[in-house]
Amino acid sequence: MTEIQALGELGAKIQIGSFKIADAAQADTAGMAFVLDQMAVRPAVQTLKAWALEQLAPVAGETAVDVGSGTGEDVVAFAELGLRAFGVEPSAGLRQEAVRRWPDCKAEFVDGLSDKLPFDDESVDVVRCERVLQHVEDPAGSVQEMARVLRPGGRIVLIDTDWQTAIVHPADPDVLQRMISSFLSHAANPFSGRQLRGQLVNAGLTISGENAATWLEPQSGARQGFVSMVHVRALQSGAITAAEAEAFVQGITDAADRGAFHLSLTMYAVSAVKAPVA
Repeated sequence: MTEIQALGELGAKIQIGSFKIADAAQADTAGMAFVLDQMAVRPAVQTLKAWALEQLAPVAGETAVDVGSGTGEDVVAFAELGLRAFGVEPSAGLRQEAVRRWPDCKAEFVDGLSDKLPFDDESVDVVRCERVLQHVEDPAGSVQEMARVLRPGGRIVLIDTDWQTAIVHPADPDVLQRMISSFLSHAANPFSGRQLRGQLVNAGLTISGENAATWLEPQSGARQGFVSMVHVRALQSGAITAAEAEAFVQGITDAADRGAFHLSLTMYAVSAVKAPVA
């Protein structure tokens, strides 16, 4: 098996876990859980998770909602602090996986979409939404919906990636540009990170903090994850040729063998509050 075939097979496996909201009912739970678990251990993700919890300042007895709760660890964190915690997740498979992983937790995992939350107006104290808005067609509408359910004085944090910040080395600049453009064209909202602040402001909320973290891929990332997907998708769409894909794979894997591969990606986080009643 050639290097490109091996990477292609791994990329295909990872792509099974589609996170687009439109695909939630048919999505492969194991594939999605695998991706979420891989992302959860990234230092940049952990940094922003910790920052988000500080900004939200949850208090025992409050109601907290994690929009797009996945496998549930962030909902559990709220519950363990004494909050009434809800995870909203459109994938039935991921809701079941969350219950399986956290059988003794008092958190509730409920069906719902980011733009149709199953909560009354001004009924929630804390809302977090991590790496979800990049997958929805109307992210601004989703943020408006999160603002709707927030109580006056309630806090919210949004975390998301801006995929145009991806830097890969080594790679032919022209080939890389075509690969990235192909990847971005198939994403629902690939520039989500840069839009978070404006979406919160437009929803009538007051910004209380901003942060960013750069995801630096280890050398093993030359053979898995984003890099193993981007060239496969570009090849399938006709954006690059088989020879260009082969050269790209050979270049990054040779670099990784020398410890010289680079992949970075920037994630952003913005916190806001809903003005209390005067």
